[in-house]
Amino acid sequence: MKKSHIIIIALPLLLLLASCAPSILGNQPVKSGNDENTTVSPTDDSVWRIRVTDMQGSEALNFSEQELAELFAASDALLPEQTGLFTHMYSTVNNWPASHIYAASGYSVAAILTAAGLKDNARTITFHGADGYEVSFTAQQLFSPQYYYPQAGENENGAEPVWPIIAYRWREGASDLSDIPHNKPSLIIGQRFPSEHNNAAFVVGIAEIIIDNAPGEAWPAASTFPLPGSIAAGETVKLQHPNYGMVKLYYTLDGSEPTYSSTLYNPSTYQPELNRPIPITEPTTIKVLVSGYGKDDSAIAVFNFTPVE
Repeated sequence: MKKSHIIIIALPLLLLLASCAPSILGNQPVKSGNDENTTVSPTDDSVWRIRVTDMQGSEALNFSEQELAELFAASDALLPEQTGLFTHMYSTVNNWPASHIYAASGYSVAAILTAAGLKDNARTITFHGADGYEVSFTAQQLFSPQYYYPQAGENENGAEPVWPIIAYRWREGASDLSDIPHNKPSLIIGQRFPSEHNNAAFVVGIAEIIIDNAPGEAWPAASTFPLPGSIAAGETVKLQHPNYGMVKLYYTLDGSEPTYSSTLYNPSTYQPELNRPIPITEPTTIKVLVSGYGKDDSAIAVFNFTPVE
């Protein structure tokens, strides 16, 4: 079993939480509608609660939107820019792949975890939705610089910094930041690079944020079919991975180390014709980097192929 460290919340925060709604501890989130498009009333503070816990289930924070705003307003341990309501455009790319935009307004995830006393030692952060959907991130993935890219999927022109938020107001496909409907509290994140497929990491209707302090692990390295070695000239090589649907495979053919800017082998979950095998017509070295949310990037795998007539 993984070890976790329980960090005690500072006394002023506990006193503030105790002074909020009388049922602040021990409540579960309550769905406000029957589908993901249902909005919630901004005046009904009892609609939704979010718990922040460690891996043993010990609760460090339990809040509604109003209580979170009051907590941040009263905190002198956080900088104003960390606790204010953040409203911005967010860009995404899904696994079709297609780019989308969101107008969103909410509170910094980093500030929430800081208020819970769990951010500094967090190694893996999992966001669990009331419908059972969940996404995990390493701390590096979640808190690395993120951006809104007006031309997501294409280039970084006009990039603007954003950060992960629990959004209480959001709308897909909207660009009007002055007219964002109140909605189920959802994790919305930026992109670390323009082609990042971040849409599947959005979690609608968050019920719980779970912090794991134990060291994480890396994704397994990729493999190939056929195996490295001699291959008939003109034949193709397929890249393989045991978690193919959860990761992205970036590769190079020129001997350089692959990065997130390298060729993406599996750009689409839904259009397999876009996931093209690699033809071998000359001696070729394939280097592959595996990346995906929740674990560190894999070691770079190296495969050498020699075509034979």
